Order: sequence, then C-alpha cells, then structure tokens
Amino acid sequence: MRVSFYAALFLITGCAAAPEKLESVARKESVRMAAPSRPFSSFVGYELKAMSFGSIQQDQAKLERARELDTKLRAKLEPLLNQWNSAPKSGAKTGRLVIEPQLADLRIVSGGARFWAGAFAGGSNVDLDLSITDGDSGQLIAKPRVALQAGGMAGGWSIGKSDSNLLDYIASVSYQYLEDHYR
Repeated sequence: MRVSFYAALFLITGCAAAPEKLESVARKESVRMAAPSRPFSSFVGYELKAMSFGSIQQDQAKLERARELDTKLRAKLEPLLNQWNSAPKSGAKTGRLVIEPQLADLRIVSGGARFWAGAFAGGSNVDLDLSITDGDSGQLIAKPRVALQAGGMAGGWSIGKSDSNLLDYIASVSYQYLEDHYR
C-alpha cells in the first residue's frame, strides 16, 4: 500500500512543468520556427494585444481554458516587453512592434475525463498564432505558430498533468521566440 502511494505521488509530482523542462522545450520549439523579417530590437516600442479566441468562444469550457492561457501568456510576455520598452532608444530604431496572439485551436482534456477514461479520453493540443506586425506600417514581421500536444497515454499516466501543463509550455515557447529574435 505504501509503495503504491509513493508511486502515485511520484507520477503526479514528476509530471509538473519543471522550469528546466519548460526552457528546454521552449528553446527547441523556438529554433524550428521561421525567423522574423527584421530583428525585434530594431523597434522603438512594443505592445501586446488581447488574445483573439476565434471559434473557441462558442464553447464555455474551452473559453475558460483559453482565458487561462491568455493570463499565463500575459504574465510571461509583459515583463519582457516592459523591459524592451524601457531600454534606451537610438535613432536607428523605428516603428512599434505589435504582438497579437490568435488562438487557432484548443483541446484540453479535463482532469475528470482523465481520471475516468485515462488515455481513452484522447490527446490535448493547443495551436496559437503570434501575429507580429509593425504597428505603424501594418507590415507583417512574423507569424509563428506555437503548436504543442500532449498524447492520451501521457495524460493518462500523469492523471491530466501533461494536459494542463500545455498552457505553461505555450507561454514559454512564445516568450523564447520573442527573446531569441530580439538580437
């Protein structure tokens, strides 16, 4: 009995989104995305727009998770953009970089579904487009798609932790992409 308790505890805590794992996945995913047409450091101002939810708005459960993603994304990106906005301005910098997250697809299997159906509840996935434009000219600078998924088996073994961690991973990959292309 004691062994099964510790095994369950290990599975649950072992599946949390550790900072090292988040960073590792974020770096790997950021590298595979297309580079922007110009470095983000060449802009004089930076703005994060509200996330657009698309067709997700028709499903209340999905909309709730989408809002949770928006909160996590803002918490991750706003400090970075505030830092960039407060950096010394040079004459070579022009334009205002506008980042508009657009949720293309979201399916997060609930903890209850994972508990009762396990892997049979299917996989979870999040697809987020970051539409990055020059706010002054309207020119598209980049539009990377941050798309990750958690398989049904991983979700079953982690009792839903790998499903709910997807939101943290999406925010981390988005942050890493912006940071990688600021230089």
